[in-house]
Formats: sequence, C-alpha cells, structure tokens
Amino acid sequence: MPGADDLMMRIYAAMAQKERELISERTRAALAAAKARGSSLGGDRGYRPAAGPDAATAAQARRQAAEQAAHRLALEVERLRAEGVSGRAAVARVLTERGVPTPRGGSAWTHTTVARVLARSGGIGDPASRVRA
Repeated sequence: MPGADDLMMRIYAAMAQKERELISERTRAALAAAKARGSSLGGDRGYRPAAGPDAATAAQARRQAAEQAAHRLALEVERLRAEGVSGRAAVARVLTERGVPTPRGGSAWTHTTVARVLARSGGIGDPASRVRA
C-alpha cells in the first residue's frame, strides 16, 4: 500500500486484530458445540498401529524389488547384446531410446546404471562375466 499513511495503517491493524478476535470466538463456540454433541476433540482418534515400522523388513522388500528389476532388465540387456549392441554406453543409449524405464522408474539410462543392473543380476548379459572356453 504505497499511498497508506500512519493513520490508515493503524486502522488496518485494528481491523485485523478485531477479525482475529472474532475468528477465535467462533472457533471456541464451534468447539463447545461439538463437545456438547459428544464429539471427540483433538489428540488420538483411535488409530495406533500394532507395531512400529520395521526397518529390516523394509530393507529386505527394497532389496527383493531391486533384484527382480535387475533380473528383468538384465534379460533385456541380453536381448540387446544378441542384436549386436555392445558396450554399456551403447546399451544405455538404446534403452533410453526405446523408453525402457530405469530400475527407479526414470527414463534416462547411463552406463553406470547398466553396470549396476548387471552387477546386481549376477552378470547376466555382461560379456565380462562370461566364462570363455
């Protein structure tokens, strides 16, 4: 309010204070009416989990999901290798072009992501992990 002088600012402040008081009165009246009706006010509404969060179980679930995703994606990498795509950067480029989601659901693959998928899957699809006879 560039044109407001000291008097106007004091009036606006007094009006704001009165509004705060009215809101407080309405809130108190509404809470008193709810209490008279027998409603439960504030605090615990009755939901309490039987047990707290279990970090070990959550970690195991994440690990299992990561291994499943890695195995599925390693099979995709194996198919690419059969098509003649070699090198982790090339595999990453093709996976990105085909719109294959990364293990975390992203859209952009990197050679590091490919390497981690292959490492987690036990090397399926990784020529460096193959035993040559």
